[in-house]
Amino acid sequence: MQSWQTTKCAILTVLAVFGLALVVGCSGGNQDLTKDISGTWQRDKGEGTVEIHLAKDPLSVTLDGKTFPATITKVDNGSHSLHIKVENSGKPEEWILRQVWNDNGSDYTVAFIHDGTHEKLVSKQHS
Repeated sequence: MQSWQTTKCAILTVLAVFGLALVVGCSGGNQDLTKDISGTWQRDKGEGTVEIHLAKDPLSVTLDGKTFPATITKVDNGSHSLHIKVENSGKPEEWILRQVWNDNGSDYTVAFIHDGTHEKLVSKQHS
């Protein structure tokens, strides 16, 4: 009986340590999506670049040479996405920018959803 108690205590201790490591490891530390997503991105298909400035004021997205002032409405660290509000031809629109990580987690592209369009953006450094 004493052996089962010791084994049960060891299993619970291992599970507690694993759980704590999982929480600390997945917390993302000081990950800041606004800084990660900000920059100049190349469209995966088609011509042109998209400039994203969401890390400091004034917040904006420049698309096809037109700059749209932006307001961040939601940051979802779980899905690695930013929801922003822009004024497009006098009408408010919600645009979504989401990090899409590669299979080994070493790099990402940005899924850009705007005006009913879904685009894939790649870092200007990797294009």
